[in-house]
Amino acid sequence: MVRENTLAAIDLGTNSFHMIIVRVRENGTFEAIAREKENVRLGSGLEEGGEIDPPAFRRAIECLKRFKMLADNSKAEIRAVATSAMREASNRAEFQAAALKEAGIKIDVISGYEEARLIYFGVLQGLPVFDKKVLLVDIGGGSTEVLVGYRGDILFSKSFKLGAIRLTEKFLKSETLDSSQIRKCKLYVEEIILPFRKIIRDLKPEMIIGSSGTVQATAGIIRAFEGEETEERPLNHYTFQSSEFKKARNMILEADTSKKRSKVPGFDSKRSDIIVGGMLILDELFQLLDLPDMTVSEFALREGIIYDTIRKWEHFQDLEHSKHLDDIRQKSILNLLVSYTRDQEYARHVSKLALDIFDQLQSVHRLGKEEREYLEASSLLHEVGLFISHSAYHKHSYYLIRNSEAMLGFTWGEIEIIALTARYHRKSSPKSKHREFQRVGPREQETVEKLSAILRIASACNRNRQGLIETVKCQIRKNQAIFTLVTNQSYDKSLELWACEEQADAFESAYGMVPLFQ
Repeated sequence: MVRENTLAAIDLGTNSFHMIIVRVRENGTFEAIAREKENVRLGSGLEEGGEIDPPAFRRAIECLKRFKMLADNSKAEIRAVATSAMREASNRAEFQAAALKEAGIKIDVISGYEEARLIYFGVLQGLPVFDKKVLLVDIGGGSTEVLVGYRGDILFSKSFKLGAIRLTEKFLKSETLDSSQIRKCKLYVEEIILPFRKIIRDLKPEMIIGSSGTVQATAGIIRAFEGEETEERPLNHYTFQSSEFKKARNMILEADTSKKRSKVPGFDSKRSDIIVGGMLILDELFQLLDLPDMTVSEFALREGIIYDTIRKWEHFQDLEHSKHLDDIRQKSILNLLVSYTRDQEYARHVSKLALDIFDQLQSVHRLGKEEREYLEASSLLHEVGLFISHSAYHKHSYYLIRNSEAMLGFTWGEIEIIALTARYHRKSSPKSKHREFQRVGPREQETVEKLSAILRIASACNRNRQGLIETVKCQIRKNQAIFTLVTNQSYDKSLELWACEEQADAFESAYGMVPLFQ
């Protein structure tokens, strides 16, 4: 039996405390229902082997009490994990006792390796990188975790005593920074990381992922100088290049006071006093490891705690999800399907027909595996808008898909294509005057036109909603596409043929071919 169906994970970091509350589904996956963050600065003034100072101690306990109230309101079981600051504090036991007594929260203090492992599994919940050899970088307030992982196995892991707060306290405390302070800090970071450069490089990671506040702050700055609204879309799966990082780094380092840094566009001013330390760590990693780019993961330790806890629950020990994290995208789609679709069998049959057509038109549309996956997702979800209203439900489907936090493993651009394909499965075909269609580039627009034209026909072939059209056979003759609706001989398919004819114009516009239905 599952002991609770709601779970809260608390990450007691050196800079911030984070909590995520999730609802655990029957298949062992989860959806976030609340996220909380407070800048507690537990490591402020903390020296290695020293004590958490009284103000930070009280801030932390009061924060945990608030987190406990929120978790209790959701009837969530709590698992709390503490990292660098608590690992090193001499009054750690005193803090743990106070947290248990005053807030009712038991705190587990984990090693740097365990922290890296949990971060890795957290990243696997939000990015489709299970089959990739990834280099993971997480820059915290007190430590930096660097890990190389592949298919859930950890090939290298190291927790460096380098953090944004730690370096600020050691080298960058003055209000106005000078080049001498920055140079000393850079040399210190380089000296600590350098011995591990060859080991990491020899592992030849395929993808670089950053999951920390420093990385997200950097991405926010880059998006701002690209002219993008920082609140327009999530950072998860956002990738920035080495050259873009250097530009953001220079903007931060050229602002020699906290006040000046707080005015950098796209940057959270709450980090202005510690961002230099984090940026210098990131800079050395880019240089020493010759990193070409970095992809942001908003999923990290908290989600790793959730996954690890679910996996340990007796009810989920034998579930396949613990063995196959590479199908995170498929699980995301299926979770949305179950949550919002009234007629799942109908959606699944439309998806089958759409993929049958896609595969047979390969020589015409020349789209690949990824586009096939977009079509599968959009065809499964094209009716989720009915959850809101039947009127203009295709537009509601677009909104739900585009804005759902459950679309894990997909990039923002991919979600747009899926949402638009679902939106254009009925009524008006894609038009340049449509604002949502304008959001994507010409290549993506062409993909949406081709995929939505297929989805229109697949949906029309299941007009009776009973799956009586078993499949569709496609033939290409010069400028014609001939679609044969295969069904039980006793069934009159005139309704489906009529429905398909209604979608002929959209197909001809997308493919430049006249469709014939028989």
